[in-house]
Amino acid sequence: MRGIAGAIIAAAFACLAGTAHADDGRKLVLPTQERQVHVTYFRAPGDNPRPAALLLHGANGFDSQLSGYNEYASDLAQHGIDAYLVYYYSADDEENMYGGADVFVKRYAAWTRLISDVAGDVLKGKDSNGRIGLVGFSNGGTLAGGTAARDPRITAAVVYYGTSPFPMDVPVKRFPPLLILHGDADAIIPVEQGRHLADFAKQLGGEAELVIYPGERHGFGARLQSANSTDARNRTVAFLSRELYSR
Repeated sequence: MRGIAGAIIAAAFACLAGTAHADDGRKLVLPTQERQVHVTYFRAPGDNPRPAALLLHGANGFDSQLSGYNEYASDLAQHGIDAYLVYYYSADDEENMYGGADVFVKRYAAWTRLISDVAGDVLKGKDSNGRIGLVGFSNGGTLAGGTAARDPRITAAVVYYGTSPFPMDVPVKRFPPLLILHGDADAIIPVEQGRHLADFAKQLGGEAELVIYPGERHGFGARLQSANSTDARNRTVAFLSRELYSR
């Protein structure tokens, strides 16, 4: 697993192309036990209680791909789901990420706790309907799985080319419904990792839908104008709409 972690850290989440169709969202700072966390909030229309989704970035953070992440979050908001871009790196994480230290392994459990704290803060808001989902890409996909495993308040999670949770500081005993999206030509996180996560969730009695895209490499979800990226995003919206509203 350490080799996979190193590959995740080294891999740049391919630049999210395209032009955002909404504004840049509202900048907020939310409290966690570790520190305050910066998020960008995209509010769904209307005044009725509604679900939320936390979007978790890949190894490179948000900066170089911000317009694409904004477009993704805006799409969720337009479908009635409040969306939050969660920047989970600390200043030390940023400094050490490419310095040779295995930051992902060292910080993984702490990041899952931090994301859980953010989810709890969102769920306490007056607009919340009590349901929240996670959407994670690469690093963030693996974090989405780990946070969903540790926190029963997480209603559903979407994992783009991630792995099973590691290294956790608590036993993994359950998962909420998962949508796992992976390319079979992924050389950074091989598709077998997606299959393993799906099998693991099912062994624990959970629901896991695995969608494999033939010929797709790591980061295909970032190529916003491609057919497979569009299909993956449509599946994400449909999955979260079903899990966060209908059940």
